Amino acid sequence: MTDLSKYPFVRMLIPFALGIWVGIFVVALRLSPTFLIAAALALLAMAALMAFLLKHQRNSWFFGAVMACYLFMAGYSLARVHEAEVQRDYYRNFQTHASNYVARVYDYPTERPNSIRTVLELEYQFGDSAASRPVSGKVMAYFPKSDSAFALHYGDLIAIPAPIREVTPPLNPEEFDYRAYLGRKGITGQVYLKDEDWIDLQTNDANPIYAFSYRFRDILLASLQRSGLSDDEFGVAAAILLGYDDYLADEVRKNYVAAGSMHILCVSGMHVGIIYLLASFLLGFLNRKKWQKTLKQVLLLALIWFYALIAGLSPSILRASLMISFVIIGEMIRRKGFIINSIAASAFILLCINPNNLFEIGFLLSYAAVMGIVVLQRPIYNMLYVKNKLLDKAWQITAVALSAQIATIPFTLFYFHQFTTYFWLSNLFMTPISFIVVISGMILLLVSWIPYVNTLVGYLVWGAVYVMNWVVAKIEGIPYSIIKGLYVSDFEFAVLLVALLLLMLTFMLRKRRLFIAMLAALLVVMASVTLRLYGSDEQKGMTAFSLRNHTAIDFVSGGEHVLLADSTLMADESTVDYSIKGAWSKRHLSHHPQVFGLDEDYANQYVCKKSNLVSFDGKLLALWDGQQFDDSLSYRLPVDYLLVSGKQKPDVQAVVNGYDAKMLLIDGSVPRYLAEKWVSQAETLHLPYYNVGEGAMEIGF
Repeated sequence: MTDLSKYPFVRMLIPFALGIWVGIFVVALRLSPTFLIAAALALLAMAALMAFLLKHQRNSWFFGAVMACYLFMAGYSLARVHEAEVQRDYYRNFQTHASNYVARVYDYPTERPNSIRTVLELEYQFGDSAASRPVSGKVMAYFPKSDSAFALHYGDLIAIPAPIREVTPPLNPEEFDYRAYLGRKGITGQVYLKDEDWIDLQTNDANPIYAFSYRFRDILLASLQRSGLSDDEFGVAAAILLGYDDYLADEVRKNYVAAGSMHILCVSGMHVGIIYLLASFLLGFLNRKKWQKTLKQVLLLALIWFYALIAGLSPSILRASLMISFVIIGEMIRRKGFIINSIAASAFILLCINPNNLFEIGFLLSYAAVMGIVVLQRPIYNMLYVKNKLLDKAWQITAVALSAQIATIPFTLFYFHQFTTYFWLSNLFMTPISFIVVISGMILLLVSWIPYVNTLVGYLVWGAVYVMNWVVAKIEGIPYSIIKGLYVSDFEFAVLLVALLLLMLTFMLRKRRLFIAMLAALLVVMASVTLRLYGSDEQKGMTAFSLRNHTAIDFVSGGEHVLLADSTLMADESTVDYSIKGAWSKRHLSHHPQVFGLDEDYANQYVCKKSNLVSFDGKLLALWDGQQFDDSLSYRLPVDYLLVSGKQKPDVQAVVNGYDAKMLLIDGSVPRYLAEKWVSQAETLHLPYYNVGEGAMEIGF
């Protein structure tokens, strides 16, 4: 039986993380700072008193319960303090008095397909009638591709105009919540700045450590290019070695995701471990005397954290760097720790630094994978005895992949609604190849300044990366390499996490009852999914999706659906994936429905379109074609909904003259300035309306 006293950080992490979750998600529970401080002091005093008075081991649970309450309150308070809106100088508190802001380029500017993107940290606001004042807050900024935008660097101060727009919330059912995603990073606004909208103040206020990191990373990226790497091979090498994925092509990224090898492109424990082993070998001459060993360990710590800095300080590399740091420090003080406690300690420290890490998918996947490997790899490996050494090594790699995949399944299902089928095959080939890439890549970075030698090593790196890309492309091409549309509800996700925890505790504590409880939890999930599938056979309704520049109306009957859409929508794969497929997954609908156009006639057993009229489930939808009617008509066609789309001139009077519409639908494809005119005219004529541009409309579900 496992002694839980050996894992103090595990016991500390659970109530601390729970407090963070409550502080962020339970809006109804908003405690005042005064109450939080008083409660924390009372709990601390109670814990100290009990530690002094309670002498018997059997009463230690009471002390543990009080400390758990204290850690819960600490996590809750930390989460609340990190919210931008609670800061006294938060910029939106004074936005009505601002006409301009002074902002600092907070993040390294990156090139996107149509813009330059970066994060700006607001420092001052000033206006014509008000004195300047310091403010706080971060905004996402987009610049057109121009010489002045490309010249921006981390730390530059610029002047930008007010006001700053809020980030748009999800407009469609099950759409990714980009506003919440940015909010957890402290970013609460967005702005698009043309060249004439901002002024470079010719001042740089960069953090010297990060500034040096970015400059050094640019030097290393340039050295990779000089060594002969280009195109896809350069993009993959930059991601693997330096954690910089801006040069990674979408097609390559898609292949790695489908092959279940995306984790290889993230700088993680393998990279840090290789650096540690390689540096420890090179510094082996410092093993003779005690002071030399101490110097070696200090140098190893410095090297590991320097690499973590130039690799972007992602959760995966922070976790690995912290864990290896604990090992090195343990060697310095001659104490040996427990790996699970080290994992929990690194998570606890990262959450103290930024509690929003708890909701970063990279953070969650990283810790879930490493916990799965630590706890489940050995039991899975022991299930099968392989006598042949080569096959045994292959089984070891497969056991690692299986353990990591089992631990991350709840997260991939909940966040991505998909499952990679051939992850085991991918990792069987990719693990040794990626090891070669990392080793040769590190050597390349070391010899990049030596002519000819860098080219020779560069060819080795290029060849290894080329083989990696070829392998993932072949695996991605195998039928059913990735299964999409696997929806998991919030309740099912929570039960899956409980099942995963019970599975790990089964092997840690070696209690059969926990395994039975895990099976019961899985039965609950299966029952919930079955009920949802049964309910989907009875669903019927219509959804008008809110899409910029596109029209999309989904007609659902049971497990079938057809889509009324403009001719360019289905070719815009990114828009469909981002805004529509989440709703289809939740309703267990095909991601490849039959599509008919705005100008086509169509009919099946539950939808019929003739000219500009669509009949569905006893409802009649008319598509406004701009036809003019005068008010002398004695008969107006009765319709339930009339949809206006595109850039047609607003004319609600003509609509009223021709149709007896119960509701006017203003499509998301209507530009905002025209939508406002449609709304104004509809209100004047007292015609009920719904602006789909402000959010999808679901009818009948």
